[in-house]
Amino acid sequence: MGARTIVVAVLSVMLCSCANKEGADNLLSVTIEPYRYIVESIAGDDWQVRTIVPKGSNPEAFDPTPRDIISLTGSKAYFMVGRLGFENVWKERVATLHPDMRIVDTSQGISYCSGDPHVWTSPDNIHIIAQNVCNTLCSIDTASAGDYRRRLALFGDMINRTDSIIRDRLSKGKERGFLIFHPSLTYFARRYGLQQIAIEHEGKEPSVSHMCHVIDEAVASGIEKVLIQAEFDCKNAQSVAHEIDAQVHIIDPLSYDIPAQMLHICNVLSKNSEQ
Repeated sequence: MGARTIVVAVLSVMLCSCANKEGADNLLSVTIEPYRYIVESIAGDDWQVRTIVPKGSNPEAFDPTPRDIISLTGSKAYFMVGRLGFENVWKERVATLHPDMRIVDTSQGISYCSGDPHVWTSPDNIHIIAQNVCNTLCSIDTASAGDYRRRLALFGDMINRTDSIIRDRLSKGKERGFLIFHPSLTYFARRYGLQQIAIEHEGKEPSVSHMCHVIDEAVASGIEKVLIQAEFDCKNAQSVAHEIDAQVHIIDPLSYDIPAQMLHICNVLSKNSEQ
């Protein structure tokens, strides 16, 4: 018996032992907190939504344990980002252990930028993700389809208002670019015509030559803002910021409240350095 077969068999026994503990019939699961925000906005109060990746963890480096897979027990649907490495590696195993659970790739329909799975940082992508969530809920619970569609419309209006505010504020700013340690705002930059310069190179710590290239490019582009995420080592970002006399700002693309975080990023980028 192969190692994979043994793991599946052991997990199956564990799942059976947990089955009686899962009496609820209104569970949904998501990979990260921003997706819990989207799903809860459309699903409403009748559903409970679980998040697989703990707060403060880097989902791109996350390695699920058997307990994480077991935590999906009882969920009617699991909404994947669709672009995170571990999701694709574990998808088949999850499907084997949870045959009655819908596994939904919410990135279907999104124009993907290679190297950046943070598709939820752009309003146009959020609309696609939300529609995919709504379609799934309507198919699971046809009796409440009208409610899901109404919530989708309200959610879409709120995202459009956020988008409009961001466009207006950024249009008044002098800066059209920013430097960031981990390239997590590719879709945000594409949406608003901004230049993102990443310190991290191909998912690895930058070499000295790459750091020099980044500094030269940032100076040539007049970059005055350096963005960092709390879950990443910020020493290199701070070093570059010192070299180009730029301000360092902390952002959190993994925040639950997507609109609030997008507005925070917008305010950081639209605020003049002297303010």
